[in-house]
Amino acid sequence: MCGRFLLVSPPHIVRDLLDVETRENFPARYNIAPTQPIAIVKIGERRAREFALVRWGFIPSWAKKDYFEKVGTKPLINARGETVADKPTFRSAFKRRRCLIPADGFYEWRTEKGARQPYLLKPSAGGLFAFGGLWETAVDPDGGEIDTAAIITTAAGPDIAPLHNREPIVIARENFEKWLDIDERETAAATALIAAQPKGFWAIHQVSKAVNNARNEGEDLAREIGQREMF
Repeated sequence: MCGRFLLVSPPHIVRDLLDVETRENFPARYNIAPTQPIAIVKIGERRAREFALVRWGFIPSWAKKDYFEKVGTKPLINARGETVADKPTFRSAFKRRRCLIPADGFYEWRTEKGARQPYLLKPSAGGLFAFGGLWETAVDPDGGEIDTAAIITTAAGPDIAPLHNREPIVIARENFEKWLDIDERETAAATALIAAQPKGFWAIHQVSKAVNNARNEGEDLAREIGQREMF
């Protein structure tokens, strides 16, 4: 799964990679957590790419008040790639509202000596990349509209499998257009992009347990500690 990630690249790098106008001068964030605002790139009403800030925690458009009460403490931050095209919660969004979620890395944990030890995972080649995600507009119990999103995951590939059994999907730059294409009659091309990364794609290292607290922020959270982990 993906439960925390970081976006520290400056806005002009996000603009250049995703070919979108951002306008917002957003700050570096080293500990993005569920229910917080996240940046996405989606296809807008004019069928052009748009930058948006949405809530990380997917809510289907048909959600009623009791649904909000049930998922309030467990937001749907991830969608399983194996079922995303068929599961009622995500099916419509997968057909019509796929998005790209820019990131510089993400965190995973494993239990070591009885404690949760966080690891940072970044592309070995470095630089900004984009998760594949879904977005949706729902109506909250007070009648207001809320835009939400989830990151799609799949079975972990060789780099991540020793650490966790799931990994977020990454959409390569040459596939951005294919992923964002909202022709709902044909989703096979997008479905084919739901895959783990090959061996050597991810670099992994231990980071401070301060990451465990979602209220903590700052560059120190992503700094490598100890010896680089070789899984």
